[in-house]
Amino acid sequence: MDGQSGYAQRVTKNRERPPVALEIDAIFHPHSIAVVGASANPDTPGYDYVRSLQEFGYKGRIYPVNPKGGEILGLPAFASLRDISGGADYVISCIPNAYILDLVRDCAAAGVKALQLFTGRFSETGRADDAALEDGLRETAADAGVRLIGPNCMGLLYPELGISFRTDMSRKPGPIGFLSQSGNLLFELTHFGESRGLRFSKAISYGNALDLNECAFLEYFADDAETRVVGAYIEGVRDGRAFIQALGRAASKKPTVVLKGGRTDAGGRTAVSHTAALAGSAAVWDAAVRQSGAIRVETVEELIDTLIASAYMKRPVESNPADRSSRPRLAMVGAGGGRSVLTADLCEELGLLVPPLPNDVEAKVAEKAPDLAGWVTNPVDQSILAGSGLGGGQVLEWLDESPDIDMLVGNIGEPWAFGRPNGEAIVRRVTERFIEVAAKTKKPFAVVLGPSDYGHEDRWRFISEARERLVEAGVAVFPSVERAVRTLARLAG
Repeated sequence: MDGQSGYAQRVTKNRERPPVALEIDAIFHPHSIAVVGASANPDTPGYDYVRSLQEFGYKGRIYPVNPKGGEILGLPAFASLRDISGGADYVISCIPNAYILDLVRDCAAAGVKALQLFTGRFSETGRADDAALEDGLRETAADAGVRLIGPNCMGLLYPELGISFRTDMSRKPGPIGFLSQSGNLLFELTHFGESRGLRFSKAISYGNALDLNECAFLEYFADDAETRVVGAYIEGVRDGRAFIQALGRAASKKPTVVLKGGRTDAGGRTAVSHTAALAGSAAVWDAAVRQSGAIRVETVEELIDTLIASAYMKRPVESNPADRSSRPRLAMVGAGGGRSVLTADLCEELGLLVPPLPNDVEAKVAEKAPDLAGWVTNPVDQSILAGSGLGGGQVLEWLDESPDIDMLVGNIGEPWAFGRPNGEAIVRRVTERFIEVAAKTKKPFAVVLGPSDYGHEDRWRFISEARERLVEAGVAVFPSVERAVRTLARLAG
């Protein structure tokens, strides 16, 4: 051990470490970032990290570090981290694992707050020598007072500050704080969910969780002022008791949604090779999540739906499916005949009630459109309303006011509308009315607008623009009635 690293260890041991939440907050707010292993080769992660920070709009200083020096993406490259005057707040490692202990010592000497390791090939390989190196990494970093993110991870996403590990992630900040053992899954969430309003306050890919782990990030997001909803993708935990406590604290403060990877033997084996995570029993996991009060999901699609619902909808009343009198009562407007039947079936199977149209709403329908009295039921068939002078938006407002309904679904019904001569005008009008309803509703309100998978480009663009209009108005949008209803049932417990 050289004299410099020994000095850094002695200094660290004598200084008082701040609470972990303050350390994580400092990690998310670096004034400078160094990329060790930066490269001018576009096919390397060292190039990608520098480029992502530049194009995403990071305003702090970016320091490429490469022994060859020179220039990388227009920035002067430093031969060593120790050559950077004033050091760096946050370091990203893209170097081979054989050099990682020296890098930790350089970080300590330079006063670096945290080291994020894209570098992998540690215990996740299953090899004894790689696991031993990981143990050495843990001990060296702890002695040096350097916090670790990873190894084997992608790191930070913070749109507000312009920090990202890819150039094509969502740049619009939102209310969702997310922790993920998988960097690729975090990217997939932005890829598939951005058009529906899935936007992050902050997010982190933390890989093997050698130092800072799921408990620390749950604690941080639970108190983060920029985060209203907490989401997590977790393959395994290092301390089950601490995890349950941290998850419970987060869920007691904010809606908290958890997707577990490695629930089966095959998934567990894959999790170990991916992030060295010990997956654990699915039954024990499910019981722990229920005990904590968090919301458990089983697929990426369910995760996206539930995060969006938690971020943009009113929270539904909790229910006991075994007690029929406590089951939430759902009303839907915009379904056709067959869809109405199928929706009612699905709701009942999920523990929701689809009652007849409430008496107070029946009376208002009879007054406004006498010919429809006794004909309109729940779910409300939009085609029956056509030409009556009574619109679906008005019925939704009456249902929102009714004490006999707990949650609402509005189906824009664009497939039916496109068959009309004024199809686009119909969709545009219904979209605007649903936005008005969403702005005033006192109940959970899900809007259904199908995906933009039309072969005709003009129709594809039109639906995409309608969805964007809903999202920018803060409306929870779902691609199908089934996914909307399943999400409402999930949130209701």
